[in-house]
This record gives sequence, C-alpha cells and structure tokens, in this order.
Amino acid sequence: MVELNLIAGVARTGAIGDGETIPWHYDADERQYKDRVADHPVVVGRKTHQGMTRIRGTHPVVVTGSPEEYEEADATFVSTVADAVEAVAAEGTTGWVIGGQSIYAMFLPYADRAFVSELPERQVASRVFPYLGTHWSVERRHAYDQFDVVEYRNEAPLDPADAPA
Repeated sequence: MVELNLIAGVARTGAIGDGETIPWHYDADERQYKDRVADHPVVVGRKTHQGMTRIRGTHPVVVTGSPEEYEEADATFVSTVADAVEAVAAEGTTGWVIGGQSIYAMFLPYADRAFVSELPERQVASRVFPYLGTHWSVERRHAYDQFDVVEYRNEAPLDPADAPA
C-alpha cells in the first residue's frame, strides 16, 4: 500500500503562491522540504512541474488532463488519482503531493499525512492550500526559528482505487 503525503508552505492567509511563483523564501523550509521529498516520487500538476526545478532523486508523477500529449524522460504523466497512485507504487512506497492548488485538493481525501509549514507571511495570493477538514489531527509540530512544520494525520483516508476516473 502506498502512503501519500501532502507537503506545502502556507502563509497565515492560506496562500501557497500566485500561480507563477512562491512570493517568499525561507532557507530552512526549503531544506526540510527537499530532505523529505528527496528520493521519492512526487505528485505534481503539469503547470507546477513545468515551472520548477527537479528535486534530487524524485520521480515526477505529473497530473494533467491530457497525459498522452506529454513525454519526458524519468517522468510519468497521468490523469487520475488511481493512475497517480499506481505510478507512485511503481517507484516506491511513499509519494509526496507537492502542488499546485488543484492537485492538493484532488489528493486531499486520499492522503495519509500532511506536512504544512506554517509561515508568518500575511500576503494574499491567488493560490491557497485546501482546508484539511475535521478528520485530520495534529501528530506533531516541528519548530524552526521562523516557522513551524505541522504534521497532520488523516484519520479516515479514502481508498484511491475508489477515486473517480
């Protein structure tokens, strides 16, 4: 069984970015993020994938409405949650969902855990992290100098095999 984890840096406003960039930078957050996802498959939307640099050892599982239109060495293009989970399973036992906004929302019901960097930023942006819901609980809090990473556990994740096609 594959474990799916969401990971995001989130401002106090819920913002995660503006659709083009992330409007803040914390070295410690970037390090912990890269350390967690390194050497694992990452589930990412097509636009986010095209705008980012690949993280060491990751295998992108790129979610797009038309996977047949894309081909890239060392990446898998899919259109459904079930196909993404199958692609993650082909690469390992843990997959990291790294965004953007619609991908977080799409995978939220199926995720086992979420690692949310609570950043002190107050900027409003066009892209936000989805509300986790009442069936998520705080497992632990990792304190850093400028922010905390809160680890949540989904007490009732849905089976990705039951996701809509």
